Amino acid sequence: MKLETDRLLLQTLDLNLIEAAAQRDTQAIEAMGYKTNGEWPDPDFFVALPYFRELLIKNKGTKGFDSWIILEKETKEIMGGIGFLGDPDPDGMIEIGFATNESQRRKGYCFEAAHKLLNWALNQKEVKCITARCKLDNINSKNVLVKLGFQVNHTDTELIYWNLHK
Repeated sequence: MKLETDRLLLQTLDLNLIEAAAQRDTQAIEAMGYKTNGEWPDPDFFVALPYFRELLIKNKGTKGFDSWIILEKETKEIMGGIGFLGDPDPDGMIEIGFATNESQRRKGYCFEAAHKLLNWALNQKEVKCITARCKLDNINSKNVLVKLGFQVNHTDTELIYWNLHK
């Protein structure tokens, strides 16, 4: 699946890209037509790769409620990642996560990508609410979530939990 903004392409990951990312094989990633400076996948996403691999296998491909890469439209450089932690639950809730490469932060890419993906998700009939969470001191993620219209649900000693309703 692919989505497009003014500057970006969002594309779901496939098993080949997940495998190359899990091996940190930049040559394989570039052989698939992407540019990379080696920042992607970041450490948090790297740990999640087996989860997304199993999700793709279980679902026999993507339904869109999994992991996407953020690409610069002209160069196909991987700017970061975005996506959901699985299909909507019985109440229609999904959780979004996002991260741009350190060299690409503070350029509006994360907001642009998240805005597009949220619009896609909110147009899926089974989605009723989107949640997110970020560390208490993650000012950039907090700013993006507020700009996207998320509301704080609650906090604990480490995280802020957010909701966005249809």
